[in-house]
Parts: sequence; structure tokens; C-alpha cells
Amino acid sequence: MKTDKTLALACLLYLVGSAASPARAVDHGALDTVQQKFAAFNRHDAEAIEHLYAGNAVLHSPDYPDLSGNRPIADTYRKLFAAIPDAQDRLTSVERAGNHVYAQFILAGHLGGAQDKPISVRLISVYTVDKDRIVEDDTYYDRKI
Repeated sequence: MKTDKTLALACLLYLVGSAASPARAVDHGALDTVQQKFAAFNRHDAEAIEHLYAGNAVLHSPDYPDLSGNRPIADTYRKLFAAIPDAQDRLTSVERAGNHVYAQFILAGHLGGAQDKPISVRLISVYTVDKDRIVEDDTYYDRKI
């Protein structure tokens, strides 16, 4: 039963995403692109992250409602790596539907690298990928740590 609901949800999300982006062809490398982004994150490779986002990419999140451009997006990761030097993302779920990749993950590390300041934040991101580049990143999380 759960599989049927998951499949129905994925189909619905695909149809909604396709209707919202009719000009984009399905990017079959979308899942690979997002997995590369998580691997780059865990290496703290902001330059690789910058190249995975399109030049006109948009990031929506609680802290950045409308951040535009791959360099400003990568700069947010540079700041995060400086603030949490041992930051790591652990994917708990990842699914692709058309050009959209839905990733649930946990960001863990220590603020300022201090062992007595651990953090663990659950997030979900919806990525829209076009031509092996992330063009939109809608990330949701609770800002309370």
C-alpha cells in the first residue's frame, strides 16, 4: 500500500512539474547531478557546487528567499563550511520525477568545530535540473537548532 501511495505521489509530482516547466526536456542525468552536489558538499568543494548550479540558478530557503546565480549560491556554502568545518550531509531519501529530484537529508557537524556544539538539522530539497545543471533549489528546514 505504501508503495502505491509513493508511486502515485511521484506521478503527481512529475505531472505538476511537467506542467510548470513545459519548455524543459526531461533531464535523465538529474539524479546524478544532485548526487554529485551532495558528494561535493561532503568534500567541502564549493567550486564543484558552483559548477553544478546553472549561472542563472535560484535558491529558495528560509535564510535565502530568492538567492540568484551560481556564484552567490556557492558563496553560501563557503560560509557554511567556515561556520561548520566538519559539516556533512547524509541522504536519507532521494527520488527523481522528471526534471525534479526530491532529497531528504540530515546536516550534521559542530558549530565552529567545537565538539560541545553539535548540530543536526533535517532538510528536504526539491531540485529542478536542466542540462545537467541545477536551475532551481527549493530547500526547507526548521531554523531552530
